[in-house]
Amino acid sequence: MGSGVMVVKRFFIDKTVLIILLCYSVAWLILDVGGGDVYFASKLYFLQGQQWLLREHWLMEEVLHTGARKLVTFCVLGLILITLYFSFYAKSHRVLAKALFALSISVIFSLVIVAYFKSITNVACPWNLSLFGGSEPYYHLLEPRPSFLPYHRCFPAGHASAGYAWVALYYFLACLVPKWRFLGLGFGIFFGGLLGFVQQIRGAHFLSHDITTLVLSLLIAKLCFMLLYKEFDQPIVKVKR
Repeated sequence: MGSGVMVVKRFFIDKTVLIILLCYSVAWLILDVGGGDVYFASKLYFLQGQQWLLREHWLMEEVLHTGARKLVTFCVLGLILITLYFSFYAKSHRVLAKALFALSISVIFSLVIVAYFKSITNVACPWNLSLFGGSEPYYHLLEPRPSFLPYHRCFPAGHASAGYAWVALYYFLACLVPKWRFLGLGFGIFFGGLLGFVQQIRGAHFLSHDITTLVLSLLIAKLCFMLLYKEFDQPIVKVKR
């Protein structure tokens, strides 16, 4: 218990964590306060003839939304099964089992925590707003919405979390094959960015919604590996031995 508390304390003063939070603060000021969200969404909206033309397109809806969600569900279930196998049946691979366990917990927690925040933040989607063909006024992220308006679950970006959750592969590979760790990070960012852009072009999210999901996924992954894979809290060169 005590060691876990110490890890959490180190997490909140970790240089990487502080840099991520600083970058997020700057992005939030530019996109939400500075109007970047509305600017970028307007570009996508006008490119489609001042409508969300691709909202119901089969490629966006059936393949990159519903299909991608099913694929990620399958991948998560597969990851859990592989983790169980190496944890209980292939015990000689102790290091791999620990890394897989941390990866599984990180991916699952990223999905769950993003979904939880979506349920409590009450933020509208672009397609709900009068600016983009809807009927509701625009409110900044920290502005309270009047109670008479419909309750929405559009922040942070839930669909993008299915991709961004896999940024945890950076830490997974840092533990096992450090030279490949940036491939894991790149995969998670690319996959999450693709799913996020699909939702943005459909009018479901602003850019800041996606960036928030990415930041949450990065922080959750780092904390999970610090807590569950003790060797990760050491320099990578030591893990490599």
